[in-house]
Amino acid sequence: MDNVADNAAAVAAMADAELVARWDQVQDPENLTALEQAVIDEMERREVDF
Repeated sequence: MDNVADNAAAVAAMADAELVARWDQVQDPENLTALEQAVIDEMERREVDF
């Protein structure tokens, strides 16, 4: 899933708790995958605490 729109749609469908769980699984916050970046963007958009 490398497409930005696909990633955005996937994370938009996630519940807040799913976003937080996905963020907790990030192993290298300095080198995010496109999906991990989409998770961060969505969390910021929703104002979900990291």
